[in-house]
Formats: sequence, C-alpha cells, structure tokens
Amino acid sequence: MKRKLFIVFLALWGLLIFFFSSQSYSEQNLTPYLTVLLGDSNFGKVFSHIQFTYAGREISVSNLGMVHFVEFFIRKAAHLFVFFVLGALSWLVSTRVWKSNRTATIVAAFFVFLYASLDEIHQHYTNGRSPLVEDVLLDTCGGILGIMTYIIVFRMKKK
Repeated sequence: MKRKLFIVFLALWGLLIFFFSSQSYSEQNLTPYLTVLLGDSNFGKVFSHIQFTYAGREISVSNLGMVHFVEFFIRKAAHLFVFFVLGALSWLVSTRVWKSNRTATIVAAFFVFLYASLDEIHQHYTNGRSPLVEDVLLDTCGGILGIMTYIIVFRMKKK
C-alpha cells in the first residue's frame, strides 16, 4: 500500500514540475511583485559585490538590476526545492522496489538526472523558455540533496 502511495506522490510531483516548465517566462514573471516588494531598498548596495557567470551570462546587480538579480536566485532556489522533493520521493519509491539501499540510491539519482534532462528538453518547446545544461546540473544536485537528506533522516529514525 505504501509503495503505491509513494508512486502516486512521485507521479503528482513530476506532473507539478511538468506544469511549471510548461509555463512561459511571462506567466512566471516575478519582477512586478519584486519591484513593489523591494521598492527603494538598499539591497542593491548590499549585493553589489556579487558577480558570477551562469550559462554564459553575467549575474550581478550591475548587469541585471536588483529586481532581476533577486528573481534569478528565487528561480534557482525553486529549481533546487522541486528537485529536492523529487529526489526524496524517488528514493522512497526505489527503496520499495530494490532491496539494496545502494541500488535504490543509484536508481533514484539516475531518475532525477533523467527527469531534469527531459524537463529541460521540454522547456525547449515552451515559448519564452530556454533549456540550460546548467539547470540540469542544478536540478540533479537538488535531487541528490533530497536523496541524501532522506537517507540521513531514515538512518536516524532506525536508531
């Protein structure tokens, strides 16, 4: 019974990710809300020293502006979160199918990587979205963190 329930949760979570990746950027645009929320704050000065490259694009307050800079981090945190949960759920399902925790972990991690890859391919066909290899890596890291976190919690519960 538990296995079927976990499979349903995993499928629903996968559908949620698919739904979000089906939306165009304009449907997910946070900048109007962030503009109101951040207003005339000094966040720009606080974060002005942060600068790095992501997918060949400079990420900095000076390049993007404060609102788009904050939106970038919110979007990437969302990637980590949804794939963190996907990783934990895929591990729960995998441990019900494979007796070996090692095998279940490898299968769950591979599933997360595969789903992240397919998600980015799907975004290629969505207006206003671009598939990024960097996002596949970020999503996979989020999933692996979810798997590792659940394994740690699982082991603590056993003790």
